[in-house]
Amino acid sequence: MLNTKNILKFLIYTQILILFLVYYIEYVMDVYACRLCKYQRIPFFLNILLIFLILNKKQLYNFIYILLISITINIGISFYHIGIERGFFTDNQVCIADKSPRNEKDLLKELTNQKNGGCKNVKFRLFKLSLSELNFLTNIVFLLICAHIIRYEKKYKN
Repeated sequence: MLNTKNILKFLIYTQILILFLVYYIEYVMDVYACRLCKYQRIPFFLNILLIFLILNKKQLYNFIYILLISITINIGISFYHIGIERGFFTDNQVCIADKSPRNEKDLLKELTNQKNGGCKNVKFRLFKLSLSELNFLTNIVFLLICAHIIRYEKKYKN
């Protein structure tokens, strides 16, 4: 069985890779990211920090529950985003572009392409899933892994 440190290191590497890929998709591939997409990244930064603290401080139970809350919040944000993409919830101001055009050329490009059409118009899919759906699934896996760590630590460390 894998030990807890190796599992936590795997979580850090996975979350860093996810953040790298999301920024690559947004800035290099020039795929628009709405505010909800950007809000979904915040818990990843918090998770990386918390896992570093868990690995360095040996205070597993103090930070693992905060990690669980952060992952749960990210699941909630991604669920809401999926709901907007699939039409279960209505579009609101969160899905409207927060990037204003810098000049007339950018404005014309935005108007002709309708690049920032909101959350319902998913422009990028991977394995036929939107990035919000992938985020939802990966966070559920992260949640299950953290629950397994808590169960393992309670069972074998007492």
